[in-house]
Amino acid sequence: MANVKNILLNFGEELKKRIDELDVFVKKYKEVSQTSQIPSTAYMNWGIELAQSGKTEEAIDKLSTAALMAGKNPGVYINLGITFLRQKNYEEAIKNFRQAIKVDKYNSKAYALWGSALSEIGDLKGAIDIYKIAQKYDSRDPDIYLNWGISLAKAGRKKEAKEKFKKSVSLNPINPLTSFLWGLVLYEEANYQEAISKFSHSLIYSQEKYDSQYYISLCHLKLKNFDSAIKYANEAIKENDAIIDAYVVLADAYLKTGEEEKCLNAFVEANEKTQTNTQFFINWGLALQHYHHIDAAREKLKQALVLEPNNTIALFNLGVNYLLTKEYTQSEEFFKMVLQITPEHPQALFNLGALSFDKGDYQTAIDFYKKSFKLDKNNTRIYYNMANCYYKSGKFEEAADCFKKSIEYCPNLTQAYISYAHLLADQGDSLDAQRKARSAYLMDKESCYTNFAVGTVYLKLNKFDDALERFKCSIDINPDYYIAKLGIAETYCRQGEYKKSFEIFDTLTPEVYTTNEYLNILYLVLTAVVKDDKISQSVLNCALQYCNKFLELYNNDKVLEIKNILLEKKHQLEANQ
Repeated sequence: MANVKNILLNFGEELKKRIDELDVFVKKYKEVSQTSQIPSTAYMNWGIELAQSGKTEEAIDKLSTAALMAGKNPGVYINLGITFLRQKNYEEAIKNFRQAIKVDKYNSKAYALWGSALSEIGDLKGAIDIYKIAQKYDSRDPDIYLNWGISLAKAGRKKEAKEKFKKSVSLNPINPLTSFLWGLVLYEEANYQEAISKFSHSLIYSQEKYDSQYYISLCHLKLKNFDSAIKYANEAIKENDAIIDAYVVLADAYLKTGEEEKCLNAFVEANEKTQTNTQFFINWGLALQHYHHIDAAREKLKQALVLEPNNTIALFNLGVNYLLTKEYTQSEEFFKMVLQITPEHPQALFNLGALSFDKGDYQTAIDFYKKSFKLDKNNTRIYYNMANCYYKSGKFEEAADCFKKSIEYCPNLTQAYISYAHLLADQGDSLDAQRKARSAYLMDKESCYTNFAVGTVYLKLNKFDDALERFKCSIDINPDYYIAKLGIAETYCRQGEYKKSFEIFDTLTPEVYTTNEYLNILYLVLTAVVKDDKISQSVLNCALQYCNKFLELYNNDKVLEIKNILLEKKHQLEANQ
């Protein structure tokens, strides 16, 4: 997508088209004798025709001859300057426009073209000053205000630019370019609704409608008017199906409306009909990733890197892609490649912090988080992540400070309250831990996860009834949430009600048996059973049954040892009977 700056900087091409439409004779020039006018005018017209045919060198020759023959005709110098403009020979163009002004100091057209040439070479201040003079001599010429507005927009003086575009439109409402450029300035200011009105006005009078339709669709996308965005993007594609930008807007709009097939088809169609680029493959990859087509997304992001190996957006999103598949080594490599190109990339630093945390390297994680936060003060969630790093490192005071800041800056982050509650429980502050846990529950009581997480706090505080209430509530919200069932099993185990723990295990589906959470809780219960000297025969049998299930999955020496101890206990009970 082209932005205002690029469009204005490339305005030279459009200026050439506009120049061809200019009146080849100046309105205000002094009368010369009929006899001297005939040959010079012939050469001038001959030169203009050659210039319009693209034969600029021959055109310059004829126009230079006309200038020698009629040195007091400003129109000759103006057209000679215009021809040099076509060649992007701005120095010679300016020289001829100034010569035209020497011949006729009131010639507003020469001033206006001089200003355009100065704008093209980046002398925006000079151009703006020249336009002021042009306006003085002809305040009714819309092209003066149009080009003046362009120079002001290039200089970042958008408010003044809009005023000039407005004036130009009032003098010539049917010039589509003026309304279009006015719309671009409004778009850059995020005034999307007003921009739409200007692009729509441009659309009425423009023969080439693609640009206006594209920007209207883009504005609607920004305003979340997705149906309108889809409508105008499709119209832009009908106008010109060989430009990629409208396809990207169309795909994005379909993504926002959840129409997966249409979204991905837009990328496929664009790939077949247009010349693709790096950003296109990045967008395609992100759309595929959004719909969980991880391998296909990875392929598109790698295609983007083929086109542009050092593109940090592609590298970063490949890091995210590998993170989603838990391929942490590859993910880390891509984030580090981003930092090699852009050392101050806050999100790459943040993700490397998260990867370091998962590896248990908490100090490195803290270092990454601090660097990230220094670059992006708005990412206050970092306080929560850093708090967990300090918590895991046993630095409880630093952790408490970060949890407090996390709650201060992210008051709706329930997990911050829950994690802080765990820290308070570890420090023996039972009352404040319960308060924080309850705050989390009240903020998100309809969430099965929040109910479960609050239950774990109560379990740590030995508030078994409260823990069971929250775990059971979690299951009521989501009957398939097996983690909460394991929480109930652990609670019963902690209360010495092992049979109830095994009854919970009996309700679990076979898919759960291989999860780490299941194996950890099962091991916890088996260990508790083997340590209890007053265990019943029925509990022993259940424990042995689950020992065998465990050993079917893993050849674990500790569980095998537990099984042997349980068998001895069973034999002793049988012998005593």
